[in-house]
Amino acid sequence: MRDFLQRISNAFRRFMTGRYGSDQLSRFTLLLALVMLVLNMIFRTRTSVFYWLVWVCLIITYFRMFSKNISKRYDENTRFLQLKEKIMGKLRGGRAGKAGDSVRDSYRYYQNAYDNARSGGTSGNTMRSDKEHRIFRCPNCDQRVRVPRGRGKIEITCPRCSHKFIKRS
Repeated sequence: MRDFLQRISNAFRRFMTGRYGSDQLSRFTLLLALVMLVLNMIFRTRTSVFYWLVWVCLIITYFRMFSKNISKRYDENTRFLQLKEKIMGKLRGGRAGKAGDSVRDSYRYYQNAYDNARSGGTSGNTMRSDKEHRIFRCPNCDQRVRVPRGRGKIEITCPRCSHKFIKRS
Protein backbone atom coordinates (compact mmCIF):
# COMPACT_ATOMS: atom_id res chain seq x y z
CA MET A 1 0.00 0.00 0.00
CA ARG A 2 2.82 2.38 0.88
CA ASP A 3 4.54 1.64 -2.43
CA PHE A 4 1.30 2.38 -4.29
CA LEU A 5 0.90 5.75 -2.54
CA GLN A 6 4.53 6.58 -3.26
CA ARG A 7 4.02 5.83 -6.97
CA ILE A 8 0.94 8.06 -7.08
CA SER A 9 2.83 10.81 -5.26
CA ASN A 10 5.71 10.58 -7.73
CA ALA A 11 3.35 10.58 -10.70
CA PHE A 12 1.62 13.72 -9.41
CA ARG A 13 4.98 15.38 -8.76
CA ARG A 14 6.06 14.63 -12.35
CA PHE A 15 2.75 15.95 -13.65
CA MET A 16 3.15 19.22 -11.71
CA THR A 17 6.74 19.79 -12.88
CA GLY A 18 6.80 23.00 -14.93
CA ARG A 19 3.29 23.99 -13.81
CA TYR A 20 2.43 26.99 -11.66
CA GLY A 21 0.86 25.36 -8.60
CA SER A 22 -0.92 27.12 -5.77
CA ASP A 23 -0.50 30.73 -4.68
CA GLN A 24 -2.41 33.36 -2.71
CA LEU A 25 -4.85 34.11 -5.54
CA SER A 26 -5.63 30.41 -6.02
CA ARG A 27 -6.25 30.00 -2.29
CA PHE A 28 -8.50 33.09 -2.33
CA THR A 29 -10.60 31.79 -5.24
CA LEU A 30 -10.86 28.38 -3.53
CA LEU A 31 -12.05 30.05 -0.31
CA LEU A 32 -14.48 32.15 -2.35
CA ALA A 33 -15.86 28.96 -3.93
CA LEU A 34 -16.35 27.45 -0.47
CA VAL A 35 -18.24 30.55 0.71
CA MET A 36 -20.40 30.45 -2.42
CA LEU A 37 -21.10 26.76 -1.81
CA VAL A 38 -22.34 27.52 1.71
CA LEU A 39 -24.47 30.39 0.38
CA ASN A 40 -25.85 28.04 -2.28
CA MET A 41 -26.93 25.61 0.45
CA ILE A 42 -28.58 28.40 2.44
CA PHE A 43 -30.37 30.15 -0.46
CA ARG A 44 -31.40 27.08 -2.39
CA THR A 45 -33.36 28.09 -5.50
CA ARG A 46 -34.09 26.33 -8.75
CA THR A 47 -31.28 28.07 -10.66
CA SER A 48 -28.97 29.45 -8.03
CA VAL A 49 -26.41 32.03 -9.07
CA PHE A 50 -24.16 30.80 -6.28
CA TYR A 51 -24.04 27.33 -7.84
CA TRP A 52 -22.60 28.74 -11.05
CA LEU A 53 -20.20 31.06 -9.20
CA VAL A 54 -18.82 28.02 -7.34
CA TRP A 55 -18.06 26.33 -10.67
CA VAL A 56 -16.49 29.49 -12.11
CA CYS A 57 -14.23 29.90 -9.06
CA LEU A 58 -13.18 26.24 -9.15
CA ILE A 59 -12.42 26.32 -12.87
CA ILE A 60 -10.32 29.48 -12.47
CA THR A 61 -8.46 27.97 -9.51
CA TYR A 62 -7.57 24.72 -11.25
CA PHE A 63 -6.75 26.46 -14.52
CA ARG A 64 -4.25 28.67 -12.70
CA MET A 65 -2.75 25.76 -10.72
CA PHE A 66 -2.18 23.54 -13.76
CA SER A 67 -1.07 26.33 -16.08
CA LYS A 68 2.40 26.16 -17.65
CA ASN A 69 2.43 29.91 -18.35
CA ILE A 70 4.21 30.74 -15.10
CA SER A 71 5.00 34.37 -15.89
CA LYS A 72 1.33 35.28 -16.55
CA ARG A 73 0.14 33.51 -13.39
CA TYR A 74 2.90 35.22 -11.42
CA ASP A 75 1.84 38.64 -12.74
CA GLU A 76 -1.81 37.92 -11.89
CA ASN A 77 -0.85 36.96 -8.35
CA THR A 78 1.29 40.08 -7.93
CA ARG A 79 -1.58 42.31 -9.07
CA PHE A 80 -3.91 40.49 -6.66
CA LEU A 81 -1.49 41.01 -3.77
CA GLN A 82 -1.11 44.70 -4.57
CA LEU A 83 -4.90 45.14 -4.72
CA LYS A 84 -5.29 43.21 -1.47
CA GLU A 85 -2.69 45.40 0.29
CA LYS A 86 -4.35 48.55 -1.04
CA ILE A 87 -7.74 47.42 0.30
CA MET A 88 -6.28 46.26 3.64
CA GLY A 89 -4.47 49.59 4.00
CA LYS A 90 -7.73 51.49 3.51
CA LEU A 91 -9.52 49.22 6.00
CA ARG A 92 -6.76 49.84 8.56
CA GLY A 93 -7.19 53.55 7.98
CA GLY A 94 -4.80 55.72 6.03
CA ARG A 95 -1.89 54.39 4.05
CA ALA A 96 -0.78 50.80 3.93
CA GLY A 97 2.50 51.62 5.70
CA LYS A 98 4.60 48.48 6.03
CA ALA A 99 1.95 46.40 4.27
CA GLY A 100 3.97 46.43 1.06
CA ASP A 101 6.56 44.20 2.73
CA SER A 102 4.40 41.11 2.28
CA VAL A 103 4.02 41.92 -1.43
CA ARG A 104 7.79 42.34 -1.77
CA ASP A 105 8.47 39.09 0.15
CA SER A 106 5.98 37.25 -2.01
CA TYR A 107 7.54 38.83 -5.10
CA ARG A 108 10.99 37.52 -4.09
CA TYR A 109 9.62 34.04 -3.39
CA TYR A 110 7.78 33.75 -6.69
CA GLN A 111 10.63 35.37 -8.64
CA ASN A 112 12.98 32.67 -7.30
CA ALA A 113 10.43 29.98 -8.19
CA TYR A 114 9.99 31.48 -11.66
CA ASP A 115 13.76 31.65 -12.26
CA ASN A 116 14.10 28.09 -11.03
CA ALA A 117 11.33 26.81 -13.31
CA ARG A 118 12.82 28.58 -16.34
CA SER A 119 16.25 27.09 -15.68
CA GLY A 120 14.71 23.62 -15.64
CA GLY A 121 15.48 22.89 -11.98
CA THR A 122 12.90 21.93 -9.41
CA SER A 123 14.99 22.26 -6.27
CA GLY A 124 15.78 25.42 -4.36
CA ASN A 125 19.31 25.99 -5.69
CA THR A 126 19.04 28.99 -7.95
CA MET A 127 21.96 30.74 -9.59
CA ARG A 128 22.08 33.33 -6.80
CA SER A 129 22.57 30.79 -4.01
CA ASP A 130 25.24 28.66 -5.69
CA LYS A 131 28.39 28.58 -3.51
CA GLU A 132 30.56 26.60 -5.94
CA HIS A 133 30.23 29.07 -8.81
CA ARG A 134 30.46 32.80 -9.45
CA ILE A 135 28.13 34.75 -11.70
CA PHE A 136 29.49 37.40 -14.05
CA ARG A 137 27.69 39.55 -16.60
CA CYS A 138 29.01 39.77 -20.12
CA PRO A 139 30.15 43.36 -20.75
CA ASN A 140 28.96 43.09 -24.34
CA CYS A 141 25.40 41.70 -24.07
CA ASP A 142 24.75 41.60 -20.28
CA GLN A 143 24.19 37.81 -20.32
CA ARG A 144 24.74 36.10 -16.96
CA VAL A 145 27.60 33.59 -17.11
CA ARG A 146 28.30 31.04 -14.38
CA VAL A 147 31.93 29.98 -13.80
CA PRO A 148 33.53 27.75 -11.14
CA ARG A 149 34.96 29.49 -8.05
CA GLY A 150 38.62 29.46 -7.06
CA ARG A 151 40.23 29.01 -10.50
CA GLY A 152 42.18 32.28 -10.39
CA LYS A 153 42.16 34.57 -13.43
CA ILE A 154 40.22 32.94 -16.24
CA GLU A 155 39.09 33.86 -19.70
CA ILE A 156 35.31 33.64 -19.95
CA THR A 157 33.51 33.23 -23.26
CA CYS A 158 29.92 34.44 -23.33
CA PRO A 159 27.58 31.69 -24.59
CA ARG A 160 25.27 34.21 -26.24
CA CYS A 161 27.58 36.57 -28.16
CA SER A 162 30.96 34.72 -27.93
CA HIS A 163 32.63 37.82 -26.43
CA LYS A 164 35.73 36.92 -24.39
CA PHE A 165 36.60 38.70 -21.14
CA ILE A 166 38.97 38.00 -18.24
CA LYS A 167 37.82 37.86 -14.60
CA ARG A 168 39.16 36.45 -11.33
CA SER A 169 37.02 33.58 -10.09
